[in-house]
This record gives sequence, structure tokens and C-alpha cells, in this order.
Amino acid sequence: MIKKFLSRSVFFIGWALSPFTAWNDVFVNIPLSYICANLVIRFIPMNFLTLVLVFYWMSNMLGIAMMYVAGKNILIGKNGIAWELGKLIVTMAVYSIILIILNKAEILNPL
Repeated sequence: MIKKFLSRSVFFIGWALSPFTAWNDVFVNIPLSYICANLVIRFIPMNFLTLVLVFYWMSNMLGIAMMYVAGKNILIGKNGIAWELGKLIVTMAVYSIILIILNKAEILNPL
């Protein structure tokens, strides 16, 4: 019972971090990436945009990995894995471009 609960919890957190939902990047991954970049930039002097993008991609990959580990038997979609992964990569690339544009407009700045 506890193992099933933990597995479902890990899957849900992974789903919230993964690019499988339309809302997660705007409400979860980008804010989380921004917060992590703000914490790390205090210790590692790097370009802020680079840190945000690294954490953004890491959060998406972590979400996919968590879903994989917790739900190996769940089908990804009727179009197949290659199609779904292609959509994920395009979505992540589009949001990365948006973050770069926000940086150029000086909207994406550390606190």
C-alpha cells in the first residue's frame, strides 16, 4: 500500500515537472528554474540565462525520468514514443527561445 502510494506520488511529481502537460512549463518549470538559478548564481558566477535554461531542461528531464521509473507500464501515447519525444523537444525549444527573448528584453534578471 505504501509502495503504491509512493510510486503514484513520484509519478505525479514527475508528471508536474515533465513537458507532458500544457501548463507545467509556465507554472512549474520556469518559476522553479528561475528560483534555482537565483540560488546557484550566488555561489557560481555564471550567465543567469544559461543557469535558467540549464535548470529548465533539467527539470523537464527529471520529470520524464520520474514518470518512467514510477510508471514503466503506462503507455506514452497512441502515436508512439518517437512522436511524443519529438513534440516534447519542440516544446522545450520554443520555451527556451521565449526565455532567451525575455533575457534580451531585460525582463529575465536575477533578484
